[in-house]
Amino acid sequence: QRQQFSFPSIFIYGHTSSGKTYVMQTLLTTLQLPHVFVNCVEYFTSRLLLEEILIQLQSSSSDTEQTCPVHCDTLNDFVRLFKQAVASRELQDQTLYIVLDRAEQLREMEANILPAFLRLQELTDRNVTVVLLSEIVWELFRPNVGCFEPFTMYFPDYSIGHLQKILSQNHPPEYSADFYSAYINILLGVFYMVCRDLKELRHLAALNFAKYCEPVVRGEANERDTRKLWKNIEPHLKKAMQTVYLREIS
Repeated sequence: QRQQFSFPSIFIYGHTSSGKTYVMQTLLTTLQLPHVFVNCVEYFTSRLLLEEILIQLQSSSSDTEQTCPVHCDTLNDFVRLFKQAVASRELQDQTLYIVLDRAEQLREMEANILPAFLRLQELTDRNVTVVLLSEIVWELFRPNVGCFEPFTMYFPDYSIGHLQKILSQNHPPEYSADFYSAYINILLGVFYMVCRDLKELRHLAALNFAKYCEPVVRGEANERDTRKLWKNIEPHLKKAMQTVYLREIS
């Protein structure tokens, strides 16, 4: 329930494109829970990160778009300003969620930042839960000195069946859903062993679909001639395998 105290910190981890950020954003928005969502790559110093949390809290509490500039030099300043922001939003009676995406960046900041976020509920004496989203395991996070252990949750990779369902939803309107689904099956048959990244597979599907359709467009085959369509695209897909992930590196 909204008024009940939640676990002080939750650590959610899993490979890239396994739905961590999307699920958290959808959950918080759908249930209309008070929350702050910050990407730690974008706010890469402790000062920027702490100030952005306070700015988001302040902006959602005021009806006007203008917010006062926030200056937060130390953790003590943050705790004091955080209490004020929670009181101004009248959130004392419900859980506030602070979601830190790409949380592995916290390891590059001052040593006291991560332990402070893990026990922010205790430091502020407010009903707040910090959710850390990361692609690496908790063991690589744990500081040398003792710290509060978060509740950990693992997001597994999508199975080939999940990827098939998700990617098949993007079928172009000019072709039937079955035709596009058969194309996705072929694509996953080639790429699934080397690439499980949903974003990369979505890009590959969009990139190679025109080549798959060529025999249909030329009138040499219909949508059910999967053997002929496969023979046309097979060399093209094998060539494309050599460039998987190069787009992200370049």
